[in-house]
Amino acid sequence: MLSLLIVVLALCLCLYGSLHIWPNRSAWLLLQWHNRQHYRVHFQGADYRLDNAMVMIARAPNVRMACLLKRLTPVPVYCLNQEIPHSKLLQRFLKHSHIHFITSAELYKLPKPGLILISTDDYEAVQKLQLPLSLAYLAGSASPCHTRMRFSPRDLQLSLQRFHEGETSLDIALQRLSVYAWEHYVDKLPSIIDSWLDQAKALGSRLSVADSTGLQLSHYRLMASVITLHTKLFSPLSDSNRVGICLPNSVAGTAALLTLFSLGKTVVTINYTAGIAALRTVIEDSGLTTIITSKLFVANLRKKGFPIDDMLTLVAPIYLEDLKASMTKHELLKNYLLARFAPTAFLRAILVPPVASNQVAVILFSSGSEGKPKGVELTHKNIIGNVRQVSEVLEAHANDVLLSVLPTFHAFGLSAAMLLPLMEGISIISHPDPTDTATIGALAQQYKATVLFGTSTFLRLYAKAKNITPEMFTNLRVVVAGAERLLPEARCLFEEKFKKVIYEGYGTTELSPVASVNLPDTPCQIRQKIGSVGKAIAGCMIRIIDPETGVTLPQGEAGLILVGGVNVMKGYLNHDDSTNANILYEHGIRWYKTGDKGRLDADGFLVIADRYSRFAKLAGETVSLGAVEQQITMLVATPELELLAVAIPDPKKGEMIVLLHTNAISSDELRQKVDQSNLHNLQKPSKYLQVEAIPKLGVGKTDFAAAKALAFST
Repeated sequence: MLSLLIVVLALCLCLYGSLHIWPNRSAWLLLQWHNRQHYRVHFQGADYRLDNAMVMIARAPNVRMACLLKRLTPVPVYCLNQEIPHSKLLQRFLKHSHIHFITSAELYKLPKPGLILISTDDYEAVQKLQLPLSLAYLAGSASPCHTRMRFSPRDLQLSLQRFHEGETSLDIALQRLSVYAWEHYVDKLPSIIDSWLDQAKALGSRLSVADSTGLQLSHYRLMASVITLHTKLFSPLSDSNRVGICLPNSVAGTAALLTLFSLGKTVVTINYTAGIAALRTVIEDSGLTTIITSKLFVANLRKKGFPIDDMLTLVAPIYLEDLKASMTKHELLKNYLLARFAPTAFLRAILVPPVASNQVAVILFSSGSEGKPKGVELTHKNIIGNVRQVSEVLEAHANDVLLSVLPTFHAFGLSAAMLLPLMEGISIISHPDPTDTATIGALAQQYKATVLFGTSTFLRLYAKAKNITPEMFTNLRVVVAGAERLLPEARCLFEEKFKKVIYEGYGTTELSPVASVNLPDTPCQIRQKIGSVGKAIAGCMIRIIDPETGVTLPQGEAGLILVGGVNVMKGYLNHDDSTNANILYEHGIRWYKTGDKGRLDADGFLVIADRYSRFAKLAGETVSLGAVEQQITMLVATPELELLAVAIPDPKKGEMIVLLHTNAISSDELRQKVDQSNLHNLQKPSKYLQVEAIPKLGVGKTDFAAAKALAFST
């Protein structure tokens, strides 16, 4: 009894000493314990030691930011109009740290000067104080208590910057600071494979990935699979910097992708739906000599008529079945025990190669429906940054299960539906065919899926499918649509059947791929608007410019959409001219010219108006209208023939192609020639319209507006 009393007395003395001797450090430790999270903190910016009274402006100030600012200043920190922590113990520690929560009425009655932390909403209230102004941005802090990063350290980046009124607006200055902060923040994050390893080791026996074949792997078993494949592929791939991967969305595909990252390879994803000419271009441009694939998958593609055999004559395939046959039970058991019991540092020495953040991680090619495919180079920094950006807005829960149905040769499927859950510790349920409604519904119900990423086309299909019942999707809490415009019909059908809201987002492959997204509203903030594609994600900035002059347009005026941030691609593979034409450097930020026309409303929501470049989007795939015209002109070889391809809305695929043509050939004859050709299916028009002449402007240029009006009249 006496010993217990002594222990209790010692703990009380420690608590008392901590409270009065190290109040700020103690408050920070208590805050981490309260959030079940260990933070690694990095500081960046001017005047780390803030000795004088000033106003610190932040977009979303919080207790974490206040505690970190107190490390940098001896003066008190006053948090204006912010929510007070519920924990009485934490309140006491914060008070002893001289971190105070005040209201607007108390602002001008402060006992002594200090650092006043405010949100942008309170900017006008503090202007009368005439104190120096600074900006603060905390990267990596959004909803950490909801993520699985609680099981491993999470990085925070506090960036500070002086603000001088008149140089630029407060809103623009804060947006730029967020981009700068994320650039520094992502530089300090672990690599793709390192982030996954931390989560896998911490989560252990929990489900990591499963697929529709019934195969399920825990985090330990997935680690063991990657270690085994790493050993098998080390020598065969030793001379290859770039390796292709042609596998379905599956457990095997997940393990193979992680293995290639563990070997330090640049992964080239193969779009097996493309024609042989497009595949040949992909192989030649990327210099591929080896691809990882599966005999079963090749057989399935062969049955569906894809030119897989022609492609395999151009490269040396490594089949997963052959690798599996060479694995012994002893080897698999050894690697499982290694994954389960070896320290993380030891596993890191085996599986984590030294890769620079600007090294290209993935090359994603277009389908070839635009003519010649173009490779987009995404670095480790691009992918890690965008994954962390999306995970913040996703606000992942500890029990989240992501239903992954998008192909991995698609940027949205690779980054958001595979790498994000792997790096954040979210369970993945994979299925290779997004149109297989029966299996998708069954998987969602069996594993209680909570997150679904899809396209408008697929989500509309699920809403109309009779073999997907509302009960199958009852656990979904977040449904995000991307890759193509979300049709109002798809939104209404999905919400009416499943009682789930679809949150539309926007992005491109060149943006790794997410740039903006709508989110569920909070009690104090509207975060979604129907008809928009949401606000820019954290660390991302959107500008609207005049495409001719490059001048930033006023709010609400439509123009060329520019997106800047850590997620902007490195460039186009072997196309420096295209890279230079589409990447812009201003104010220390890399901007990507999207080619889309849009506007920003008063609340910062992005609304897409049209596209400057003549492309159509069919079921998430981008199709060049110019390439359609060129291919059909060559096919028909009739000099008198004039034609023009336009895109109009389609309730099934998002858009359809209508081909306007002159009287040199009938619509039926033209359709027959196109249908019997080897033209890519996406390039084949849905409708043919015979006209007297292609509409022209007075100066002789094609009148695209009049042509589209004719197409609508059919």
